[in-house]
Amino acid sequence: MRGLIIKDFLYLKNTWKNLIVIFIGSFLISISLGNFLLAICSLPLLLLTSTINTFQTDEFYNTESYTLSLPISRKKIVTSRYLYTFIMVALAFFIGLVIYYLIYFIIRPNSRGLNTDMLKYLLMMESASIIVNAIFYPVIYKVGCEKSRLVMLSIVMLLLGIGSILSVYINVFDNKYFNLIKIINFIQDRGVIVLGCAVIVSSIISYILSILFYRHRDF
Repeated sequence: MRGLIIKDFLYLKNTWKNLIVIFIGSFLISISLGNFLLAICSLPLLLLTSTINTFQTDEFYNTESYTLSLPISRKKIVTSRYLYTFIMVALAFFIGLVIYYLIYFIIRPNSRGLNTDMLKYLLMMESASIIVNAIFYPVIYKVGCEKSRLVMLSIVMLLLGIGSILSVYINVFDNKYFNLIKIINFIQDRGVIVLGCAVIVSSIISYILSILFYRHRDF
């Protein structure tokens, strides 16, 4: 299983130059805006989105056929992908933390350009990214990477359609029931805790579904 995790990390070798260029671009944009949130969050979030790319790379090179021929269970294959994802989460936050302090000690921007709330926003965005992955992974293990895009698009369009119907005919988003300001304040105050709980629940459900789907998937 350790070899499978290392395999996924090796895929980053082909993208590190692009990641650096994107980071430099986001850093220059942050300097022009006088706010370094983009510079702190761009590289960590790109690293987290790369976990989805490992599925695409496996499918392109037909890695599954080789992996399934090894004396390793499908459960361990799924577990290795989830372990890799959470290792990337820790690594991404560490990189964001390093970028934060490098900017703090080298550039020394004013409090508006850089503050500790940006690390909280980084955690929240990472949590949201994990939840998205938790939705994607079972779908990919069920239908494959290519078909999963159409499935996810269908789900998004269905949710948007339901939301539109509710907003137009039931008026559920009326200010009396849907106070946007209160929701924003709640997210700012307790967003990390709420998203942390959502990450735990969604990850557990996602892991169970992924194992179930992958065990019954034919190649």
